[in-house]
Amino acid sequence: MPSGTPRLLAVAVALAVLAVTPPTYATTQLAAAPTAEKPDNGTPATPTAGSRTITLITGDKVTVGSGGSGTGTTSVRGPDGEPVAAHVVTVGKDTFVYPDSAMPYIAAGSLDKRLFNVTRLLADGYDDAHVDHLPLIVTYGNAAAGLRAQAAPEGSTRVRTLSSIQGAAVTEDRDKAADFWASLTGGQVAAQARGKNAGPVFSGGVAKVWLDGKVKVDLADTVAQIGAPEVWASGNTGQGVDVAVLDTGIDTGHPDLAGRIAETASFVPGEEVTDRYGHGTHVASTIVGTGVASGGTEKGVAPGADLHVGKVLSDQGQGQDSWIIAGMEWAARDQHAKIISLSLGSDSPTDGTDPMSQAVNALSAETGALFTIAAGNSGPYDHTVSAPGAADAALTVGAVDTSDQLAEFSSRGPRLVDGALKPELTAPGVNVLAARSQYDWQGEGYYTTKSGTSMATPHVAGAAVLLAATHPDWTGAQLKDALISTTKATPAYTPYEAGAGRLDIAAATKSTLFATGSAYLGIHPLGDEPGGKTERKVTYTNTSGTDVTLDLAFQGSDAPAGLLSLSASKVVVPAHGSGTVTVTADLDRTSDKHSYSGRIEATAGGSVLARTVVGVSTEDQPHHLVVNAKDRDGAPMYGWVNLLREGDPAGSYYSFIMGSGSIDVLLPEGTYSVWMWGEVRGTHGPSSLGMALLNAPEVTVEDDTVVNLDAATASEVKAVTPRETADAETRVDYYRSLGDTSSVEDSMTLGTEYDSVWTQPTKKVRKGHLSVATRWRKQQPFLSITSGKQSYDDLWIQPGAGLLPEGKEDLNAVFAGAGNPADYAGLDVKGKIAVVRYGDTDDQVPAAVAAGAKLLLIVNDEYGRLRDAIRRTLLTVASLTRDEGEELISRLGKGPVRLHVESNPATEYLYDLVRRWDGAIPGNLTYQPKQRDLARVDVDFRDDPADEVDEYRFDISPYTNTKMGYTILSRAGRNRTDWVTADGVKWMSEANIARKTLQYAGERSYKAGSTTYEQWFGPIQRPRITNAIALPTRTGDNLQVQAPGWGDSGADHAGLAAYGQLEQSMALYRGDALVTQTDGPALGVDLSPGRLAYRLVTTTERDASLYPYSTHTQTAWRFTSATAGSDTPAPLPLVQLDYTVNTDLTGRASRSAALTLTPSHLPGGPASTTIRSAGLDVSYDDGATWSKEHPKQTADGWEIKLHAPSRAQYVTLRAQAQDKQGNGVEQTITRAFGLK
Repeated sequence: MPSGTPRLLAVAVALAVLAVTPPTYATTQLAAAPTAEKPDNGTPATPTAGSRTITLITGDKVTVGSGGSGTGTTSVRGPDGEPVAAHVVTVGKDTFVYPDSAMPYIAAGSLDKRLFNVTRLLADGYDDAHVDHLPLIVTYGNAAAGLRAQAAPEGSTRVRTLSSIQGAAVTEDRDKAADFWASLTGGQVAAQARGKNAGPVFSGGVAKVWLDGKVKVDLADTVAQIGAPEVWASGNTGQGVDVAVLDTGIDTGHPDLAGRIAETASFVPGEEVTDRYGHGTHVASTIVGTGVASGGTEKGVAPGADLHVGKVLSDQGQGQDSWIIAGMEWAARDQHAKIISLSLGSDSPTDGTDPMSQAVNALSAETGALFTIAAGNSGPYDHTVSAPGAADAALTVGAVDTSDQLAEFSSRGPRLVDGALKPELTAPGVNVLAARSQYDWQGEGYYTTKSGTSMATPHVAGAAVLLAATHPDWTGAQLKDALISTTKATPAYTPYEAGAGRLDIAAATKSTLFATGSAYLGIHPLGDEPGGKTERKVTYTNTSGTDVTLDLAFQGSDAPAGLLSLSASKVVVPAHGSGTVTVTADLDRTSDKHSYSGRIEATAGGSVLARTVVGVSTEDQPHHLVVNAKDRDGAPMYGWVNLLREGDPAGSYYSFIMGSGSIDVLLPEGTYSVWMWGEVRGTHGPSSLGMALLNAPEVTVEDDTVVNLDAATASEVKAVTPRETADAETRVDYYRSLGDTSSVEDSMTLGTEYDSVWTQPTKKVRKGHLSVATRWRKQQPFLSITSGKQSYDDLWIQPGAGLLPEGKEDLNAVFAGAGNPADYAGLDVKGKIAVVRYGDTDDQVPAAVAAGAKLLLIVNDEYGRLRDAIRRTLLTVASLTRDEGEELISRLGKGPVRLHVESNPATEYLYDLVRRWDGAIPGNLTYQPKQRDLARVDVDFRDDPADEVDEYRFDISPYTNTKMGYTILSRAGRNRTDWVTADGVKWMSEANIARKTLQYAGERSYKAGSTTYEQWFGPIQRPRITNAIALPTRTGDNLQVQAPGWGDSGADHAGLAAYGQLEQSMALYRGDALVTQTDGPALGVDLSPGRLAYRLVTTTERDASLYPYSTHTQTAWRFTSATAGSDTPAPLPLVQLDYTVNTDLTGRASRSAALTLTPSHLPGGPASTTIRSAGLDVSYDDGATWSKEHPKQTADGWEIKLHAPSRAQYVTLRAQAQDKQGNGVEQTITRAFGLK
């Protein structure tokens, strides 16, 4: 039974044609293979290993990687490639990434939050690898300005005008996203953030920007069930009525549709109206099919109607919101269709304010058309009716089977937010037999069976056609009321579940008495002033020539006595006239939060002539929650306020923008967690910026409540390292749970403009869990500048600048004003430090180079640190904050200033630190570990020293299992010492060389005081599997394997070569019979049931001119696998091989070096102690001849000593291992490493 009304912040992303299809299964990074038609005749799957990048509407780029055990990676960079301040919020199963620049617009409601839901954007294929543009819908605030006159923002292209919603479809060019955002915002974001302006607006008259959401297809002798043959018997088959179907197109060659198609149009760019998916043909024939191909048996509901087909979904069953809206406008305005059928809807529920629902309402009012729309396939859960079926004007359709039992998949009401009555009625939607498109790969012949609210909807559309033929002068609203009020009752279900009942077109066409179909009395707070009542009129219309006296009574109501009442128990409806009664809700009669419903049945002579569904909802009495915030200096604070309420469903929370130091919001009673992010004064003077996390983690709202957040009481969250460091990255994670469903993790990655983090101390929470964590990467400073006791310690090297050579020196500083060429006239800057105030760096940098400056210091003229990507230059360009810089300029005005400069262009050490506070936030937030408290990791990079390496060590959230951060430039061929937080923190590392290779390590923790050696890119490289990606598994009989072909010799590393540099193939055998094969590092297939033995072989080839080692490898795994459970993937018992040999930076070993072979099972597989035997052969002539070795078993594995001939240059290996169960591996690596 429905109760309460959840208030979800985010709405649906994807659209789906609402038909039910069997579930598919996928492992991380790899789509599941299709089911084979014959045993062991699988179709290879397409791998998607590696990271995926999404360019957001702001131009910021989010990179998301997937790992084993559900671990995901999220990193955010600005358009220039540099890290930016952003919030990463995980609610439910979805992760949202909000760049700081977008947050005011999101909170103001002018940006669709779906634009930042990276989980759904990836699922819908909106990443950069799949599309080079982002489809958007913009709506305008001033219709009088003329939609066609509105120019698309720079960096975008107008696709079509959508006048029904006062908007337009545009596409943002991904390469010009930053220009688009600048044009859209008019450059006001920075001013707003600094100037405390609370009213962000877009330029060009744009009121709101929506994602043009992805549309997808999801997927009965039933016409007799709704009474259509009785209507046909009267001669009514819908002749003369225009009906439109907006779907995947139409098979114009199907016999059942011959002569029925009046007009077609495609709104899918580049595609004709032909239905190559099969859904639209099925839907259309349910309405107008003649049944010719079945000898007249499989007729549609209204075979005499004229069909207008709008293709709004592509040949792949996908589309966009704007295609659907354009199709609606065409059908209603251009084709004058009386009935418009849409068997599609969003994956997630909506409140009816989305663009598609708005279009339905506007076009219904404008043209008088009736839109019949599927409710959705998200049952049996409440509050799941989707768009555009959530529209007020839509006739929203649920699905029943042939016994009038509500289909489990059929979406239920109430509607989100306002609790309105949806759906209005049901129709047959289970195992519906209708026309099959000849292009549909599923099934054969002229007909096929499908299920879903997609299939129920055309029954209602066809019935509406028959009713419109009976009453050609009726409007869509009249048809809607008549169809609802003449349904067959389904008393086992509430109106919120199944509306008024199951469609009965025979009753509708025969009846002469109709009623208001649905009367919703709204949603009302409990505890209002006594005597609160609300009412609605219910009208009865009599089309006969005889007065009718109706007895009125509620049936099936779950409302308390006296809550719902009628103004009269009888009403006389005059011939060709109408009569009205009032239904009233007496809100004093309930104290429970609930969505109540019932049906008013109008009877005469013992027969039910009409029924009206009635509903009213109650919610907790709202109270004012006032949140006041002051910054560290006592001034009103600007920021982003979030509220989480106990008991709210997963995925819901509240967000607001605070523009003047205070917000006042109406909220239902409950326990809330309140937290806020806002800028405060930093640690380097009044012009510096810090980021404050202010929070009141447990606020009880039972009456009007005030929460005061004061940054003056906040402490700095800082890490003090044993050696001198500079911040490379800082992130703060706020996690709060208030029960089983109410939880959120909000992570803020600081932009370079911020020099510090601050937060308030709290008491220990009593409900749920509170956790605040800070992640630092602190590294040896690239550049340090001092002058006596003065330390300019807030330097920031600008992206694109060079670095001074390693060393220390004293240099004179010279103030060069604005830094233009004219400012250097008469100045001797050669070999010195030029100090300038910030201006156009495109002019300032060349001017400093021309003047011979050795170092350019730019003094920021705004708050915070300066980050301005410059054109690549060898000159070292760094910025100073305004306070430090102006102090230096002041000194230079009084006389010469000599600065001590220390440069470290290659980082020799760094600290990866995490500190978490659970339950409460203490007053002392300084993390000052000793070296003995940390783990030491000695890292080296083995490749061409000229290569640039990007690498990072990601920490893993214990609450959301995600890892966030971004790889940071290092230098290959250099050693580095890392100090890492130990004991309880889980880490995963990644390193890549652009255009060469990507390597990633599995999940691990470190022990305090331990020392670990980690090598990247060194030999011996070969296919290797780690839990950094999805492990090979079998689910049921579906096998999914990823075996990246380029794992290096580092601890638990796996990796990939750059595109085009490594050829890899995989093949699966059962005995000698090939099961399937594929190119690439991934394979998926459906296997024969039962326990059988298999052999999995992967081969790699690489050009020796690109990399001299591991030019060819072949790995063959032997394993036995049995049918696994359908819900829990079973790991495959694969044995893999690791090698240890000491090599120099060029990958060469001593000719008598020790070589250790270490076999092991994959994580989750059998214990490695079950390894029974191992062997190793060596070749010094690329495998022409072999030396059989006799390895000695040690604690680390099996060891041999090399005996390389003097002329040998490379070592080729052939290794094997086997466990006690008979699973084994053979691996050959040509030129595994070199020899000195």
